[in-house]
Amino acid sequence: MSTLLRLVLLFLAIFFQKTNATDQTVALCADQRGMIRCKNGLKIKIVSANYGRTDDQVCPGGKTDTLTCRSKSSEIRVRWNCNGYATCHLHATSKHFGNPCANISKYLEISYRCVRNIDNDIQDKPIIAFNAYISKHLTLHRNTPVNVVYDKVFFNYGNAYNPHSGIFTAPSAGLYIFTWTSLVNPQSIFDAEILINAKRKGLGNCNNEGSPGFGNCANTVPLVLKAGDKVNLRTTTANFLYKEWSSFKGWKV
Repeated sequence: MSTLLRLVLLFLAIFFQKTNATDQTVALCADQRGMIRCKNGLKIKIVSANYGRTDDQVCPGGKTDTLTCRSKSSEIRVRWNCNGYATCHLHATSKHFGNPCANISKYLEISYRCVRNIDNDIQDKPIIAFNAYISKHLTLHRNTPVNVVYDKVFFNYGNAYNPHSGIFTAPSAGLYIFTWTSLVNPQSIFDAEILINAKRKGLGNCNNEGSPGFGNCANTVPLVLKAGDKVNLRTTTANFLYKEWSSFKGWKV
């Protein structure tokens, strides 16, 4: 085997690229450096990114028997560093993306496309966003936590929100923003928590018990979700919520 062929095979083992008509996919083995680039005035738009392991044929050296290894932060970090630039330098390391699976050989895999206007790329992923509200006043037992069901929607792109259960199910991994607004009567309260898979990830206060007038409150929480994660609101201390003016919204960034 010639020296040139050996170098080519070594390069392919640590950095490979496959392309179709629109997207390109690049992988860097653990601790390797590389870059992605767009030419002719085009800009990078990240389609997906993962540091971990989902394929035993990519960077096959080391332990590869786990194929569900994903870093929660890798796609967000790569998008932040690369989107809108002509060139983006990358380093596949746990120092940047965390260690999602100990003792497993990991790699950074990125899919991207080159576009003229990153904000108007018609090949964007489908929009995931909802805006829901309650259609009737809620009168609640003050100290009995209940899951709040916002039963009507202004829109529900991606159909990830269920107005019958009040639960949003993430269709894909990524960063999501959730916000809820609460209108309460005089001398009323609506304190709530936002949950991922029944675990608290944030709190919102709307305590109007000492006021003779109406109270209006808003809360916003960013959440990093995995595909299939379920998000909803549950009361902590609440006795009233005003219809139509009280809403629950969310969207994928």
